[in-house]
Amino acid sequence: MKSFKPFLLIFAVVGLLWACETTDPFVDEVQIHMLTGDYETALQTVEEALEANPDNHTAHFYKGVVIASQGESNEDPRDRKPYYERAKDSFDRAKDLMLALEERPDEYEELENTIISFWADEYNMGVEIQNDDSLFNATPDPFETSLAHFINAATINPDSAMTYQVLSSTYFQLDDTENAITSYEQAMNLMEEPQVDDYEYLISLYLYENQYEKAIELSEKAMAAYEDETIFVQFLADAYIQSGDRERAVSLVEELIANEPDNPQYRRVLGTQIYQNVDQITASVSDLYQEQFDLRAEVRNQSGSELEQTEASLEEIQARIDAKEAEIDDLTQIAVREMQRVTELEPDSESAHFILGIIYQNRAANLFERRNNTTDNQEAQEYDDRARENLREALIYYERAAEINPDNPENWQSLFQVYTTLGMEEEAEEAMERAGFED
Repeated sequence: MKSFKPFLLIFAVVGLLWACETTDPFVDEVQIHMLTGDYETALQTVEEALEANPDNHTAHFYKGVVIASQGESNEDPRDRKPYYERAKDSFDRAKDLMLALEERPDEYEELENTIISFWADEYNMGVEIQNDDSLFNATPDPFETSLAHFINAATINPDSAMTYQVLSSTYFQLDDTENAITSYEQAMNLMEEPQVDDYEYLISLYLYENQYEKAIELSEKAMAAYEDETIFVQFLADAYIQSGDRERAVSLVEELIANEPDNPQYRRVLGTQIYQNVDQITASVSDLYQEQFDLRAEVRNQSGSELEQTEASLEEIQARIDAKEAEIDDLTQIAVREMQRVTELEPDSESAHFILGIIYQNRAANLFERRNNTTDNQEAQEYDDRARENLREALIYYERAAEINPDNPENWQSLFQVYTTLGMEEEAEEAMERAGFED
């Protein structure tokens, strides 16, 4: 899962408040009380000004400043949010009053800068905790603490997409995917033009939380915005597959392939996505084999109705295994077909050859597992022969991958495994050396 780690610190214009020129007589008094940290008296002074004139935009502005400053003086950032909420209300009221005037007052720009200043303070404190290792280690519950800072930043200035990006990242670090999604949705809403990374991150969150409809909808939107980014085709196919609509996923990519038959990326998407589904089904079959093995052990000590019940369960499990293995066979055939076409279109693609090697090697492993779980000796031999045939196919593609990139140890590690299984000792020894297994 991709995540956004906050690195960017914000530099805001500060100090403008004290340079403000105003004719309101209460302002000097408020500033003095704030400088001495006497926020209660400063607030009382502002309230008196508002009692005299409820539409005094300067008084509303300074009320926000006093309350926000009072909140910021709390050492624990978790205690600051209520103050920022009240300050935001005062800033909004001041802004509305200023905009209603025939001529926008000088304080309007100061108000905007003041809000940004409070926002930047909170945002930067959250960023620094996550970026500075020594500060991170010295802060109790560092992610929770930085989260509180980001929540404060979003409270005083809810119009910053950056804040919701880092909020999402922090929520995800805290295993709160629901809020990570909500936060990034808000970030996307605030962006004029979301980038590829933005779409990719949010779609990944949707898939992580099994929110397939949202993943499909956003993938389609991303495909329209970034037509050349095949990652979104892959996301869309993945969403369809995980939602159980494999036929729609295959149809989607096959339609793209029909429009661009020589585009290897679409075929790569179809091959890899289909094979990921094969991998999941294969894992579930292994669990069924284990369940079957355990029940067969119980049969030895059973009789009567208990035995009949266990035998019925074994038949039911075998039926499920047969159905899943038929599905594995069909899907593997599609994956192989598409990836072989990729190697034809991109004969020097190390990854395409390596993926085909993996498909054939895993196919062999599945056939060996079938061999080990059948009670029919002839069938076991047939499975063994087919498994070794698939390993020989895997060798072709692993060897080609190693030829394309002989410096990649993963190619030689895979070759070592296959050579060893096939009893090719000399080749296995050479592959072991190339993989770095020995000096």
